[in-house]
Amino acid sequence: MTSYLWRLIPLTTLAAAALLVWAVPTIPAAEVRYLRIAAGPANTAGFAGASALAAMVSRPPGLPPCQNGEACGVPGVIALAQSLPTPDAIVDAVAGGGVETGLAPANAVYGARCPLPGVPVRDILVLGELYDEALHILVRADLALAGPEDMKGRRVAVGVNGTEDRRLADRTLTAYGLKRRDVRLVELAGDAALAALAEDKVDVVFRIAAWPDPQVIQLVESGTAALLPVTGAAADRLRDAAPFERAGSIPAETYGTASPVQTLLQPVLWIAGPAMQDPQAAALARAMADSANRATLAKGEAGLAFSAGPLNGDRLVAPPHPGTVGLRGGKGALMECPDSRRP
Repeated sequence: MTSYLWRLIPLTTLAAAALLVWAVPTIPAAEVRYLRIAAGPANTAGFAGASALAAMVSRPPGLPPCQNGEACGVPGVIALAQSLPTPDAIVDAVAGGGVETGLAPANAVYGARCPLPGVPVRDILVLGELYDEALHILVRADLALAGPEDMKGRRVAVGVNGTEDRRLADRTLTAYGLKRRDVRLVELAGDAALAALAEDKVDVVFRIAAWPDPQVIQLVESGTAALLPVTGAAADRLRDAAPFERAGSIPAETYGTASPVQTLLQPVLWIAGPAMQDPQAAALARAMADSANRATLAKGEAGLAFSAGPLNGDRLVAPPHPGTVGLRGGKGALMECPDSRRP
């Protein structure tokens, strides 16, 4: 199924649900609960994930009872993906009650709970994990760097001061024993940084993204860029300083490499605001934890390495929703905020 057709599923679900509610007047309107899942722009992995998740948890009134062992959503719920421009916009909308839930990467959720001085804390609770993103350290292929430790003197895209991109760059440089003055800082991030790499305007780009990332594929296949592994003591230091959940790897052949690329992974989290009631959170978390639902989710969007389930890491960037605690068994500890970012 193409990602375009998959994104239409929540829309067709809504249309079908409207017909069902119209055709079955015995279903009270109060039993229909609409749930929005905020995610990134429509051409991103986040929106594809939100669309898949919306289809998984939807169970409009009028459908027959669920059978044991089959994929089944939350009775009475009609979920829809909603596009927002940035992770910060998603976090703000969820924390402020503008949308019920959203998908946001761990670093954005951590930044909401442990903001920079002068930035208010945003209350976010976590329902579960949907899929992983990987740290991609991209370098110009013609430089033949052995590893990130060879960045000294190079033009490094670091993003604008005060952003998560800059914080990632600072943490990565520090982990590899480098200071800002050791590299040539270029205040670019995201797609602009990748374009600068292609145009030989920067030498190194740090990017956290789900794999396969189409833009990274294009750079690697054209011979413009190569991926560096993130391993060893430096990787451990970076993990300690940032909300990466664990070490992992990008599978072999994802970007034309014969072997997996070792790196760090962070989860993309399904988040809710403090207004969500415990029973609703518990129902959504149970649907996400169900093995049949997870299998259906994985089949529906083959481009993403879905790992949907309750929080299972040992480092939590924000508190789990109280309604999900029974599914987690108390596993994991809340990450400390750095002294400079304590609320």
